[in-house]
Amino acid sequence: MEIVFINHKLEDNEINFRIKHNSITGIHNDCGNNIWDLISLKKIGKGQISINGEKITKDDIFMTQKRISVIDNNIHFPNYLKTVEDLLNERFITFNLNVKDPQKKMEDSLKIVGLTEDYLERDLITLSNSEKKLILIARGLLSNPDTILIEEPFMYLDLKQEKRLVMLFNKLKEQYNKTIVIKSEDVDILYKYTKNIVIVKNIDILLEGDTKEVFHRVDYLKRSGIHIPDAVRFTYLANKEKDAKIDYHSDIRDIIKDIYKHV
Repeated sequence: MEIVFINHKLEDNEINFRIKHNSITGIHNDCGNNIWDLISLKKIGKGQISINGEKITKDDIFMTQKRISVIDNNIHFPNYLKTVEDLLNERFITFNLNVKDPQKKMEDSLKIVGLTEDYLERDLITLSNSEKKLILIARGLLSNPDTILIEEPFMYLDLKQEKRLVMLFNKLKEQYNKTIVIKSEDVDILYKYTKNIVIVKNIDILLEGDTKEVFHRVDYLKRSGIHIPDAVRFTYLANKEKDAKIDYHSDIRDIIKDIYKHV
C-alpha cells in the first residue's frame, strides 16, 4: 500500500510526503503523535490522501483503516483482559475479522514472532516486557494488514530477538508485499533497518527520501538539531579530519574493513 499526503494541513503547516509501497520506511518525529496519527488515518485534517494512486474520501477512511495495523509501544493492557488468548481474541472482535480457524490463526501469529502456542494460556501479568512486545506484534499481524505501523519495534528486545524481527520485516516486505513503517527516536535503528525515511521537525517535513542519502547530509542535519547515526558520524569525522575516504556503511564491520583498506 502506497500512501501519499498532498497539501495536508497540520496545525499551521502544510505538509507533503509519501509512504512507499512494499518498503520499510522510517519516521523520525519530534512532534508527538501528529504525523503518526495522520499515517494511521486516526486524525484526518484538510488535504488530499491517496492510496495506491486513488484519492480517498472520508467515507473510505474506515475501510482503509482496516488495512492498516498500528502496533504502538504501550505494553500496559486493560484489566478486563486476563490471558494472551483474551488479548488476541479482542483483535478479532475489534476488526470484525472473519477467520475460519481463529485458534490456528492465533497460534501461527505467535509462531511468526518466535513464541509457542502455550503462550495463549499465559496470564498477561506474568509476561516480561519483551514477551509483551512480541505478543503485540503477533496481535498486529492477525488482521493480515497491507501496511504495518510499528513504534519502537526493538524496545525491550535482546539482540537475538531484534535480528529475528528484522528477518520477519524483510520477509513480510519481500514475500508478501507488505508496507512497513517504523517510528523511532533511535536514528541508529532507522539508519540500519529502513530504506526510506521521513524526518519531521516542528510539525513540518524536514527531509524525506532514501535513508542513506538523507542521513549522509550530516552538516544540514547538525544545523537542524537532528542526531546523526553513530556509523555516519564516525565515517564523516574520519573523512573530514583524516582524509580517510571511507565509504558510508550501516554495519560497523564494513566500516572497519574500509579503515584497514584506506587508512
